[in-house]
Parts: sequence; C-alpha cells; structure tokens
Amino acid sequence: MIKYISRHDKDYSRYNIIKQLLKDTTCKNNIYVLLPFSKNQFIKHFFKRNKIINDFFISNYDTYVFDRKKISKINPRAWWKYFQDWINFRFSKYLLSDTQKHFEYWEKLFGKFSGKHFVLPVLADKNIYYPNTKEKKHDIIEILFYGSFIPLHGIDIILNAFKILENNNISFNANIIGNGQTFKEMKKLFVNLKLTNVKMDGNFITEKNLANKIRDTDIVLGVFGNSTKATSVVPNKVYQALACKKTIITMKSSALDEFFTSNDLIQCENKAEILAEKLIIIIENGSLRKQISTNGHNSFLDLYSKTQNNFINFIEQLDTK
Repeated sequence: MIKYISRHDKDYSRYNIIKQLLKDTTCKNNIYVLLPFSKNQFIKHFFKRNKIINDFFISNYDTYVFDRKKISKINPRAWWKYFQDWINFRFSKYLLSDTQKHFEYWEKLFGKFSGKHFVLPVLADKNIYYPNTKEKKHDIIEILFYGSFIPLHGIDIILNAFKILENNNISFNANIIGNGQTFKEMKKLFVNLKLTNVKMDGNFITEKNLANKIRDTDIVLGVFGNSTKATSVVPNKVYQALACKKTIITMKSSALDEFFTSNDLIQCENKAEILAEKLIIIIENGSLRKQISTNGHNSFLDLYSKTQNNFINFIEQLDTK
C-alpha cells in the first residue's frame, strides 16, 4: 500500500500530481512517499527509510541562502537548513528530483548520493490545466506572467523587455499576476518605466482562475533569473502553459533540454533586449505561435505518460524488496 508522509496535508500542486500519477498503483508492502516541504518528517521516520521515496524537490538551504538571499551562510538558521537537507539527501535510499541538472547541483552542495534516484518532472495537473475546446483569437496579442516575485523570476528583465516593445510601437497587452519578495522593487521599476500596455496590480488569484487566465492568453512568460537554481529547474509555469497548449518563452537552460526541444517552446538568454526580440518574432508570426504551442502540448502529454509509467515501475521494483 502506498502511504504519503508530509508536514501538512496542503493543496500543493506537487502533492496532487504525485497522487494522480500513482492513483491506480497497488503495492503488496507499505511504500512511503515523503512529499516535498517536509524535511523534518524524514528525520522523524528515519528508521523507515528503506521504504521511503523522498521527493527532495527543493533544497531549503539553497532557497534561503543562494536563491532568495534571505539569510547568509553564517546565520545559524542556515546551518540548521543545511543539516536538514544534508540528512535528507545523504541518508535517503530512494530520492526524487525534478531534473537531472537539479540533482547534480544538490550533489555539489551535499556530497555524492549513494541510493537510487528517479527524475520526476514537475508536470502539471491535467484536471486544472488543459486547452480550450475552441481556440480564442484576440485582436491584440495577450501576454501573461505570473509568480511569487522571487529573484529566480527575473521580473526586471520582463518589464524592461515590455518597455522595448512599447518603444518599438509593438501592439500587445500584458498582465503580470502575483506578489512576493521583490514586488515593491518591481512595482517601482514598473512605475519608472511608465508602461502603458502592462497591468501589474499585485493580486493573487486561485489556481483555477490562473488556469483560465492561461487559456485566455496567447503567450506565457517563464523565468529569467540568474541564480544556479534558475538554470537547474523547469518552472511550474512552463508545464502549465504547455498543458494549456500555449506558447511559452523562458530562459535558456540545459534543464529544459532534458524534456523539450526548440520545437516545443522558445528559449532565450536572460537579457531584456533578447527577450524583446523573441517576443516580437512570436507576436508577428501567428502560424509559428500555433505550431510551437501544438508541438509543446503534444510533448507535454508524451512526457506525462512516460513519466507515469516509469514512476510506477520504479515503485514496483522497490515493492519486490
């Protein structure tokens, strides 16, 4: 029987996707899946680790020290987060990561992993993220970015790219949804740039409303930050856009190449000028937009199916031990 261990039974998308992937899986023995954001639970269940599949997903230490830069390496809180991550990483028998690139980065932080490792892509909840039954056409291209305003997102690059579009009299409307760590700083930049075709109100919306927003847009923007994590992951929004059959533009990284090709999405350097160039090309070429969105959606569906089959096989091999 598959049992789930977590700090809280929250409505996290990663939780829901894992449970959907395994909903028809039966096991002779108890197999425990340690859901992400629950590092202390591994320590609590340490002596069950031979039957625990640990979805490491993110490093708390990396997130707070390097990615969001909220605490320094010499802060005692950083030491505790490092210890939690180190115990989880080094002592797990079975570990999940979202990309191979991310896993290799963790090995640089915490040392060589000696157990069995499985790459479980982030994916998207297909019950929430799916294409429109009828394609919507807008008189003016609609562009969407959404997120929690962390440095990983590179929102300053997005705003400056929008300014370049406006200066070149490119017709578009853009909506930036969300709030968080860098919002005040980005709002100040937004005001200083005097953007007229962009909306950024700092509001959060529900996941279902977000999916509707994606379906009602033409182009979705990914992330453009310069942290190691930014180049090691494939963000949620990439999978969600592809699941909704939308064209997405995001920062170039080798992590993306693990699952997708240049036919599935648009990659670019994290510079405002280059992002603006890519946006202009895709805004002015509707047939290219449609081809890329179709390719990307088909690749997402293939990846989802392949991942589910391989993940079940991974668990079945553990169940025989």
